[in-house]
Amino acid sequence: MPPPSDPGPASLRKTHHERALAALAKRGRLRQLSPRTGIDFTSNDYLGLSASHELADAAQAAIARGVPLGAGGSRLLRGNHGEHEALEAEAAAFFGSKSALYFGSGFAANAALIATLPAHGDLIVHDALIHASAWDGMAQTKASCVAALHNDPQSFEDAMRRWRAGGGTGRIWIAVESLYSMDGDAAPLAALAEIAGRYDAMLLIDEAHATGVLGPGGRGLGADLEGQDTVVALHTCGKALGASGALITCSSSIRAFLVNRARAFIYATAPSPLMAAVVRRALAIVHDEPKRRTGLAERVAFAGQRLEAACGIAPSGSHILPVIVGSAARAVSIAEAMQRAGYDIRAIRPPTVPEGTARLRITLTLNTDERAIAAMMATLSQALCGARTSNSPPPCGEGLGVGVSTATKSTTRCESEPSVPSANGPAERRGSTPTPACSPQGGGDSSRFVVTGTGTGVGKTVFAAALVQALDGEYWKPVQAGLDGPTDTETVQALSGLPFDRFHLEAYRLRAPAAPLHAAFIDGVEIDVGALTPPATSRPLVIEGAGGLLVPLTQNTLMIDLFQRWNLPVILVANTALGTINHTLLSIEALRDRGIPIHGVVFTGDQNERTQETICEFGRVRALGRLPQMHLLTPAILSAAFARHFELADFAASVRASP
Repeated sequence: MPPPSDPGPASLRKTHHERALAALAKRGRLRQLSPRTGIDFTSNDYLGLSASHELADAAQAAIARGVPLGAGGSRLLRGNHGEHEALEAEAAAFFGSKSALYFGSGFAANAALIATLPAHGDLIVHDALIHASAWDGMAQTKASCVAALHNDPQSFEDAMRRWRAGGGTGRIWIAVESLYSMDGDAAPLAALAEIAGRYDAMLLIDEAHATGVLGPGGRGLGADLEGQDTVVALHTCGKALGASGALITCSSSIRAFLVNRARAFIYATAPSPLMAAVVRRALAIVHDEPKRRTGLAERVAFAGQRLEAACGIAPSGSHILPVIVGSAARAVSIAEAMQRAGYDIRAIRPPTVPEGTARLRITLTLNTDERAIAAMMATLSQALCGARTSNSPPPCGEGLGVGVSTATKSTTRCESEPSVPSANGPAERRGSTPTPACSPQGGGDSSRFVVTGTGTGVGKTVFAAALVQALDGEYWKPVQAGLDGPTDTETVQALSGLPFDRFHLEAYRLRAPAAPLHAAFIDGVEIDVGALTPPATSRPLVIEGAGGLLVPLTQNTLMIDLFQRWNLPVILVANTALGTINHTLLSIEALRDRGIPIHGVVFTGDQNERTQETICEFGRVRALGRLPQMHLLTPAILSAAFARHFELADFAASVRASP
């Protein structure tokens, strides 16, 4: 075998890690450590305890009475100390639980909970925006996992009901944060607890950002649920409590199970006994000094008013204020401007937050006063407006995607539940009375587009959702084939966040995920093409085709024949992956041969300028924009992505069919 060709001097070759770092830098996602400078608007030291003399005095007193700095081993191998046990007993009493277990970090504790407690055959239903530590736990669990729409109790229950109906017999575990770390919004714990009770489910509550700050006595937003055998809570000690580590509060049997099965507990060196002594003092401060929470609440109210007045951004209502700006580069640029002005504010970028929702995460603590908050907000307003570019959303809350927290929107993932009731019957004929194409009621003009793709799975449904949302319009899919999961209509409704009455019923709903001709044959029906006429409406209308242009509807009719009859402008959605040039140019040629107007091409996926330019040049079409790959989708994320990558004027003009 001949030796491999020499790629060049070793000094010029890049390792895998170096290439990965270069790619991160190119995408504006390279993380770097930086010192703490400026006025604190980024830490989780909500009660200002981390540098307080109270905790310093507690540490000195503990050292004086012989408490060691290090544990010397795991809790099961001589590392157990009286300070650990004293903390756990006091924490159980403080939070109202039957027992508590102290871990070295919140990340380890949360991952251990989810990796250890649910068993094979169980189901974990988790909020789509849950902490990264929970995702790591789910990567290790033997249970099945499904994401529910963010803060949507009905989505949780739908997932549970569907799992039970499908034969699931194990235990169900609901995993949520009480206050979400990147959006600052609270979970509907009362509704989730009620659902958990009806399904005999366990409720796992991550109180990381609520402990010490929210709930009665600073005991968290789930304080009223503590002590129940079906509730497990996580209280981190490194945020409002100003120390480090985390406490799991739970029943005595679950505590014993974690001691015996949680690898992050069994094999880790025990937390510092000295730190356990400091946490004990922090809990006492939270109990004895309610004025700290009152003072923070006053700052939250003041900052919320200033954020809305100075920047036009609605506040979250909590001590975590997200300012969503869209792109990672823009978030970094604004954060750097704020840092230069003397404020420690950091950019939060994907993958920590969903694609398209890079943000400034502003936190409020007792380390700042109202004067500093007012000055910071004035500077922030200038920084937002100064960072405006032609390719970024308008600053100061004007327009799509800026200052709109995903907390106010529903989140959908591939496992999300449908939002629209399913049809009665597998192939029920539905729809409104046929009307002439492009004859909007009310006498007004209306933009109407057909969205089709070069094939299946290119992203036309996601783009249709983005377009109908941007136009504040209506949506119709004439034929739906495949009813096992959410239909395209249900998906578009969930992603757009528009009211249900904007979504017209499909004319046919066919069970099999196949070409309409074949799906109709399986259901024993025949599609009446003459009845497939766009509904009348005075709003913009987005019509999504079934599959590609040459998909058969009947023995004599293809999807493109339907488009030709309607004579509406077509938006062609094409993925930038390998092979797209051929598929897209063939689709353009087919449309031109039928005289069907082509409004333009929308690309999806990664940026590929050569491919896009080739298609536009040889196809003599214009590129309307590109929708990037987004691993997590919400109405807010989609809105921001459309605003960044498309010009609304390209779609908002009135369009009528040719005579």
